[in-house]
Amino acid sequence: MTAKLIARLLNYFLLIAIAAIMIGVEFFFEMNRPELKNEICNVTIEQTVTDIKQPKQVSSPTTIADLRNKIVVMFGVLTLVVAIVMMMFIKNITMPLQKMANVAQSINDGDLSQIVPVEHMDEIGVVGNAINELTSNLQEITTFTCSTATQARAGLDAMAEKIAQNSLPDQQEIKAVRENLQTLIEFADSFTLLHTDINNDS
Repeated sequence: MTAKLIARLLNYFLLIAIAAIMIGVEFFFEMNRPELKNEICNVTIEQTVTDIKQPKQVSSPTTIADLRNKIVVMFGVLTLVVAIVMMMFIKNITMPLQKMANVAQSINDGDLSQIVPVEHMDEIGVVGNAINELTSNLQEITTFTCSTATQARAGLDAMAEKIAQNSLPDQQEIKAVRENLQTLIEFADSFTLLHTDINNDS
């Protein structure tokens, strides 16, 4: 199975990295533009002369303003890309995980009617399918256990009624109850259980 979830995460972070690199390259070339140093030096000299002659009048250089606007636009684009990637991350990863957590909590509380909606067959989808199959298996286990226990109880009730009427139950009824109980025991033994200290002590 290919690591689709890992590939998707890498694509998200790759988008952010590409946007950051493009902005960094643009900023690097803009700051290393040969004309920029001369323009800044000229602006500084002009501002100094202007401040001496007219202290209250300060010129606003077009070059510095353009550079500032470029920086604002670049960081605005980066923020937009990060926001889009985060929304995609929340929609495709965080929300499905939250749904699975809610379904798992419902199953733990005894509600076996819940299912996990599976939209993509990546690792998250595989986990969702596993939870759905687990729910189905638990429903089958519950149905089988209830059915077998009901049959065993019916046999015990029939024997108890005969004993109450001073009549001994026949061997067939006893055999049927034993078979039902043995079926439940074998069914429980078919599962691999976690061995704990309590089980070892018992």
